Amino acid sequence: MKIKLLFTAASFAVLSACATPAGGPAAQDRFDTFELTSTAPVWASYEEVYVAPITASEDLKALIGYRTRGPNDRKRPLSARDIDNKLSDLDEDVRREVKDVATLVGEPGPGVLTIAIEVTRLEANRPTQEEMASETGLSMRSVYAGAAAANITFSEGGTVIATASDSYTPVLSEVQPVVGIWSTVDRFSGRLAGKIADLLDD
Repeated sequence: MKIKLLFTAASFAVLSACATPAGGPAAQDRFDTFELTSTAPVWASYEEVYVAPITASEDLKALIGYRTRGPNDRKRPLSARDIDNKLSDLDEDVRREVKDVATLVGEPGPGVLTIAIEVTRLEANRPTQEEMASETGLSMRSVYAGAAAANITFSEGGTVIATASDSYTPVLSEVQPVVGIWSTVDRFSGRLAGKIADLLDD
């Protein structure tokens, strides 16, 4: 019996290790794209990290106050408040995850890894107030798959070390049956934060 219990515990430990996302360089594969622009860094050697203010791309900002131009127009209007709130949520998620593996600092500098994120896509799972104002007859009961995407730049002392991109574009069945207004974007935010933290955790 004792031998069987030991075997079971060992097997569970192996399976748990396999299920845990790989950290360090292996975590690069978890992004949609990841390109090193210099010699491969030792990510875990960065003890201090500066998270730059997260920004929205110009294309995303162009959706502020946008008015839909007919049924074939797939662009979805956003408000500045929507964008600011979702960028703030992402910033909070990234800081929460990164502080478990490194020390957050208030400014870039030598030996400090700077993480700059540009959000390029934000699509809600339900109509936002901005969309309701743009498209008459739109129902709050409407449900979308939602989407989110971002570009990430890693640098030190002004020198870019790597660039990455990541996105989350599920099909509707993946987010049903209970869907909040920003379910997909919020899930992307947590996942991206986790991937960045895993990169720094060897």
